[in-house]
Amino acid sequence: MNNKLKLAAMDFSGQIFKWTLWYLPIMLIIYILVSIFINEQDINEMSFYAMALSANEIFMLVAGILSVFMFLELSVSLGLTRRTFLRAMLLTGGIITIALAAMTGIISVIMNFMPWFGGSIVVGDLESGPLVHILGHLLTTFTFFLGGFIISIGFYRGFLGGMISIVLSLCILVAIDSLWMWQTRGTVFDIDVTPYASGNLFMTIVFSLFLIFFTVAILQSLIRSVPVKVK
Repeated sequence: MNNKLKLAAMDFSGQIFKWTLWYLPIMLIIYILVSIFINEQDINEMSFYAMALSANEIFMLVAGILSVFMFLELSVSLGLTRRTFLRAMLLTGGIITIALAAMTGIISVIMNFMPWFGGSIVVGDLESGPLVHILGHLLTTFTFFLGGFIISIGFYRGFLGGMISIVLSLCILVAIDSLWMWQTRGTVFDIDVTPYASGNLFMTIVFSLFLIFFTVAILQSLIRSVPVKVK
């Protein structure tokens, strides 16, 4: 890893990490209010981690959407190539995905010591163990970041490119959500895709990685020719 790439990834990660310091307290307040005022078994047994699963994915989607508009012009003006910028953003997405999951888990463990809050890792029954569920969450959350990145580049190129990128991104996100439906019983889109999801964990992981590499290849193609408006 060259020095420019390392410094860029650290800077991008630091900026996005600041957003999580606003996002997580808001999610925690929502969780506490929901747990106190909604008297339903599934809600009462649900941990903070379980409530934050879909919200984390949306957070990373928004972070990906903002990434190009916030960091691309600055990066190029400081001498970074488009290729280095993309690599730095991929590293940033991975770092924030892991950090966000870890912080969510830590808060959930702390809340679980209190008798008023639940400890279930998901709403409903688990089809697989907790580690499988966490792995699925990491892969899907990172893919949501990549999906947001595609939308961001699309709109940076223009309105038509942005609309096309939304459709492409939605296809990718529905696909990754569908792959993990059988393992985790739940999608951010709240659609029943159980008949199409794979019960084979190995194949689920393989197809998820393929989808991620496919998305990265699309990003490499888009970023290579994107016009940068350096001020």
